[in-house]
This record gives sequence, structure tokens and C-alpha cells, in this order.
Amino acid sequence: MTQLTVASWNIRAGLGRDFRRRPARTIDAIVGFDADVVLLQEADFRMHPRPAALPRLHGRIGPFEVIDLTPTAVGLGWHGIAMLKRPGIEVDKIYLHDLPALEPRGVVIADLKVRDHAVRVVGVHLGLLRGNRRKQLGFIAARLAELDPRPTVIAGDFNEWRDRRGFETLPDWLRLHSPGPTFPSGRPFLNLDRIAYSRDLELLSSSVVVEPQAIIASDHRPIIARFRHLAHASLAQMAGAE
Repeated sequence: MTQLTVASWNIRAGLGRDFRRRPARTIDAIVGFDADVVLLQEADFRMHPRPAALPRLHGRIGPFEVIDLTPTAVGLGWHGIAMLKRPGIEVDKIYLHDLPALEPRGVVIADLKVRDHAVRVVGVHLGLLRGNRRKQLGFIAARLAELDPRPTVIAGDFNEWRDRRGFETLPDWLRLHSPGPTFPSGRPFLNLDRIAYSRDLELLSSSVVVEPQAIIASDHRPIIARFRHLAHASLAQMAGAE
């Protein structure tokens, strides 16, 4: 894993800013993501049995393979969180948890092998109340602490617009980052979509997607971030110095 690129987008079940539900438009925007892993929020409809908001063809959405997160195969994800991957990335283990909240929320933890290197990608869509978000981040941190250490990226709709409040339960081994305002997508001024990553990763670049097709397709703009493992970066620097 010389580099890892993760994209995240709250697709609002394919409902665009024009209040038209056009799944093909959403998929076209996803096709343009140059990412290894794509996390989607609100990828399923809210009402039981929570069918998928986007069609998949032969287990794929565009060029990305859909990681199976639901035993019923009715929806795409877990509590509406879907995870797509570039072909060739291996799935080692999936952990699905309900999150503490007044409203139904969940977290997806995926142990992956990207170009023969172990990584962990976590998809979140946190609650609407700050107190619940604090509890949810603490719960996620506790679950991650139970697992073997891996380079870790958490991405999704954190539903938190402040930079210094609401993240008190995020542990010190994770760095928090916002690529910029993402909501509302027409003229964004709230940094709702964020990334947290372990300190063994270096953030090389991040951005908010500004392609017109993505801006019209949801009330959130997508985000993309590119990482490099610090251990591999150090080895590369040593090799270049010789």
C-alpha cells in the first residue's frame, strides 16, 4: 500500500438538489472518483426493508465492487452506509455495529488488503445530536481498540459543523481532518463530512469534489483524501538517500 485513496459521500438516496431522484446521475458522479475505497451514506431507503437507492450490476456500481454488508441483499449497506472498493482489493474481515443513539445509526469497520498491505477503513454517519455523536465516537474508538492495530481511516458524514466541539471522545491516536465545507452542496458553508486517520498515515492531499454532476446529485458534496503509510514513506526516503 504505497498510497490509499478514500472517497466519502452522503448521496441522500439519490435525491438531487432539484428534488429529482436520478440514481444514474449519482452513479455517473461516483464513476469519476479516483479512489481505492468509496464510502456512501444514505445509500439505502429509510423504510423497512431498506432497499438499495442505487442499482448494482453484477455486484458493481460503476467500476467499483460492492462489499456485501447486508445478509438480505435487499440494500447496499448497514444503516445506509455502503462501501465500494476497487477490484483487486481483498476483504479480510467486516465488523458491523449499532451505535448508541435515539435514532438508528451504525458503523462499518472493514479490514482490507490494499496491494498486499493491511489497512482498516471505517464508514460512519453520526447522529443529529452532539451528545449522541460524542457517545458514538467513543463507542467506535472502543471497538477499534479491541482489534489488532492497522493503519486506519474513518470517513463519512460526521454531522458536526464545529471544529473544536463534539470530538472530545476521539482518541489521540487519530487525527481529525476536514477537506472543506460540504453542506449544502449548492453553496456549502458547513464542514459536515470529515476524515479521521491514524498517526501512522500521512495525509498527502484532500479535496471537496466540485464537479457539477456531483453538486446537483445530492445535498452534500463528496470528499476525497489520499494517504501514504509513514513506515513505507521512511523506507522510500532511506532508499533514495543511498
